[in-house]
Amino acid sequence: MRCAQFRTALSARLDGESSGLSDTRLDKHLARCTGCREWHDRAERLRGEVWAAATDGPSPEWSARLLAQLEAEGPVGHAPEGPQGAER
Repeated sequence: MRCAQFRTALSARLDGESSGLSDTRLDKHLARCTGCREWHDRAERLRGEVWAAATDGPSPEWSARLLAQLEAEGPVGHAPEGPQGAER
């Protein structure tokens, strides 16, 4: 089995999904393979950073840009005036 297959299984395990491999087999590979162990450590750190950012919610700057864009686009579901709007 190649490292890419182990990394796919490790990614699934990090996401709480079925990895298709036993935890024992994955852990044994991690113990032997420096490359996969480093990959797994980076993936765990990234996962933690993403979860932390998600719990904080969007930044005030992002929210302000979104609101400005929505205001510029006008009301949702409003049919344009004129002959095209009457046909809808």
